[in-house]
Amino acid sequence: MLSVFLACEDPYATADFFTGSLGWRLVFATPRDSADRLACVSLGDAQVMLGTDDEEFLPAASREHRGAGVTVYVNLPAAVDIAAVHARHAAAGVVTAPLTAREWGERAFDARIAGYRFLIAQDGTVGGMSSTVTADDVESAVRLAVNVLEKAPEGAWDGKAGSLEWTCWETVEHLSDDLFAYAAQLGARPMDRDVPFLWEARRPGGPANVTYANRDAGPGGLLEMLVACGAMLAALVRTTPSDVRAHHAFGASDPEGFAAMGIVETLVHTHDLAQGLGLDWDPPAGLCAKVLARLFPDAPRDTDPWATLLWATGRGALPGHDRVTKWRWTGTPRP
Repeated sequence: MLSVFLACEDPYATADFFTGSLGWRLVFATPRDSADRLACVSLGDAQVMLGTDDEEFLPAASREHRGAGVTVYVNLPAAVDIAAVHARHAAAGVVTAPLTAREWGERAFDARIAGYRFLIAQDGTVGGMSSTVTADDVESAVRLAVNVLEKAPEGAWDGKAGSLEWTCWETVEHLSDDLFAYAAQLGARPMDRDVPFLWEARRPGGPANVTYANRDAGPGGLLEMLVACGAMLAALVRTTPSDVRAHHAFGASDPEGFAAMGIVETLVHTHDLAQGLGLDWDPPAGLCAKVLARLFPDAPRDTDPWATLLWATGRGALPGHDRVTKWRWTGTPRP
């Protein structure tokens, strides 16, 4: 990850403004009495280092030109609501150009913070086709799911997951196993079959998995397995060349396709889990739109993306469209 250093009169006060007024996250700060006065803040996956403007980093002759010709570009992952980010920055009085959609699909706004110009953007859609699904999107989807599932009440994990015949515990194991299996396909890259792990169900009607969680570790251990398997898939998506292909039952796919598959599994199975556990689950529209465009190219584009994804996977109705009873995605790479 590339980080930019910005010279500030007081890095700690500037970090407080970023975090308290703008909603950025504090990554770290050195002690305020340290000889190396430094703070780091992040938004989405971007990090900004805040240093001092003393003579070593910003000579006095240059201070009146602080930020001249410099633009800090922050690209937000799909799981972040850029409209909410814009509203927070606007409320703090730092927005210099409103949130707009550019002709190539990106949505962005300008802000001036601590004397520097920031361009905060998010990939959008071009001609109805969503932009590339990335490893960051996989990590975001899993993180959002875990944040919700951590709120599950004690003792609820052995209940059914929505309309599935599996328990909530089994459904998380199945989801984790999907992410693990997609990572394995990208790692081994077989073209005519799955990697030959031993797939076994632990009870009649239960999911046939390679990976299972240790019940003694409790729900925390179960969710840790989900995070680990999501990280494996994200790592393989991030490091596998885009021209690589690997087998999937719905058609050989590329790293972006396996990323999208992992995200769909995460979003819809978290929906099943939320129903069984009595939790609220409403994933970001941008993330849903991305995977719809990649895996369900014939799905409607003028409807709510989350409702459309539930409809496309047989989990909900969509006004004006017949209910889906059998479904499959299109994993083959886009031209």
